Amino acid sequence: MIHDLGLSEYDRILGIVDIDLYVPELTFVFGEADIAKKVAVISLTRLRQEFDDLPENLTLFRNRIITEAVHELGHTYGLRHCTNNNCVMFFSNTLSDTDQKGAVLCSNCKKILEKKKH
Repeated sequence: MIHDLGLSEYDRILGIVDIDLYVPELTFVFGEADIAKKVAVISLTRLRQEFDDLPENLTLFRNRIITEAVHELGHTYGLRHCTNNNCVMFFSNTLSDTDQKGAVLCSNCKKILEKKKH
């Protein structure tokens, strides 16, 4: 429980780990979120070029971290996966998906988020 960890004063929590993450349905995930508890976690492991034996690219790595962090935090605000492959809430099945979508919400997801704020 969040309260037991002394973190109850926070609105959202994002954990960042450097281990591979899995869920029962998938062999790996870049991140995972619990909408009800407003907590999320992302893994750095597969976001690195080096994971696929490619040369290091720190700019790309940082962009991927930001994109996946925004995506998982979006879930903590109640946003679901989007069908727009240029929206940060699009489900990334590959790093190409993450690189293409970037860290910005589409106009539809922005509207949904605005409605949830009020």
